Amino acid sequence: MSQTHDTLDHEADGVTADASQPSRMGWVLGLGGLVPFVLISGLLVYGGTETIAYGTVVLALTAYSASILAFLGGIRWGLGLRPRPHQAHELLLSVLPSLAGWVLVLVPAPYVFAGFAACFALQGGWDLNSARRGKLPPWFARLRLVLTIVVVLCHTAVFVRTF
Repeated sequence: MSQTHDTLDHEADGVTADASQPSRMGWVLGLGGLVPFVLISGLLVYGGTETIAYGTVVLALTAYSASILAFLGGIRWGLGLRPRPHQAHELLLSVLPSLAGWVLVLVPAPYVFAGFAACFALQGGWDLNSARRGKLPPWFARLRLVLTIVVVLCHTAVFVRTF
């Protein structure tokens, strides 16, 4: 099957789809997913521990962070479902991000932010390494690099400001 002109022919259903569609949609959704990180982090960096409803704002950031970390682990779970060598290893490791997020929600501020920065950096590194080895598409690696940098910077800035 030829992939000229960025199209894929789906012989089974007769539908022709733009091959760049997943990468475009991934970028749109990924960048959109940064909005809560940037807005909530900006609020905490601006106001520090004196932010109005500080506890609620911290909870909002930590809950969203835990959700996104679990989502990233779910991507890895999906990869682990494909039959290949080390499948069990991939499935086992894929649950670690959600467990880490769950534990971090219980950690007090500001340490929770340092913990999330570390977890997102580790997850990003894992994803980039997997893309380098051909397990993930190159566009996903570029997206994950951008998202990881922004999210780690957000958490680091909040940690520093609220320490």
